[in-house]
Amino acid sequence: MGAKPNAALHNKLTTPGGLFECRPNGKPLAEGRCYTAADAQVDFMTSGSVPAGSKLLVLAPNDDWAQMICECDQPLFESWEILTDMDVDTAKEWSQHAKAWLEWETATLKGQTPTGMRPPKVAVVFFTDGLLASDWSFDLIHAVTILLNFGAEFIYTSEDETNPSIDWRFPNTNFPTPGPGMFVEMFKQSIPAHYINRCICSGKGGKMGRKFMMDRAIQMLKQQGHSGERDQIMIIGDRFNSDIRAGVLSGIKSCLLESGAHTLELKDEFPTDIPSYTAPSIAHIAPAHRVPRRKKHVPSHLFVLGKVASRTERSVGTQVQIDPEFGI
Repeated sequence: MGAKPNAALHNKLTTPGGLFECRPNGKPLAEGRCYTAADAQVDFMTSGSVPAGSKLLVLAPNDDWAQMICECDQPLFESWEILTDMDVDTAKEWSQHAKAWLEWETATLKGQTPTGMRPPKVAVVFFTDGLLASDWSFDLIHAVTILLNFGAEFIYTSEDETNPSIDWRFPNTNFPTPGPGMFVEMFKQSIPAHYINRCICSGKGGKMGRKFMMDRAIQMLKQQGHSGERDQIMIIGDRFNSDIRAGVLSGIKSCLLESGAHTLELKDEFPTDIPSYTAPSIAHIAPAHRVPRRKKHVPSHLFVLGKVASRTERSVGTQVQIDPEFGI
């Protein structure tokens, strides 16, 4: 759900009888408990990181992102020059603005006073989970390559390489579909080494993910009554390089689900992304009908980050079980 607003995720989790229906303590998931990478990216873009008058090439499968930004800061949105497709000639023109912005930014950081008016910032922005609005032309790929080579900022929601999909004709089989990270990596290969720091991901595990996603999630947990103590929060997910990394970077516990994209066998590929726990699947984390109930009642706190839930937990060996008061 990285490219969708929290309302879309909430609808997915509250559709009666739906495959993903979520009922904490037997009740429908309350409003205000979902937050997605798209929400985090909107918060990043409207925080002053993308100033008024910027030029943006936005690649997305729909216009949900535009509505989200307008709801947050419509005057800022209306000040931007936004394109959703681009030819090579336009890219060459915008590349000169990107170059001028970098020169202006460098002078400012050095304490110098730049001459002339501030040039517009240029950015390539992804609001996609992997789906495309239409087939990308070679000209569009060429245009993006030009912009990134001249220092345009690259803003995207997620680095997940693929997304899972199922076909009922083939039980217990995952047929991966392209994820945003697949396209991100393709374009990163064209970026000069001295501009690679201009790649900004506000989703889980990303460069700005701790501030704009994880810290925001913890703050919203506190609004539910949670203490906010990080050793009492756990992120659950199936990827070392997003879910587990997010836990490590934000100082909370993490649990790797081995039923998804990654298994513990891949741990050597991600030496700094070490999970606190592992579990074969989500069913092994909250088996409320199997775990004995404790007499003392503990209020539950649930917060959903895209496809990830953070909950208070207690460890059981190298795996983890959630107290039934916190189970779905």
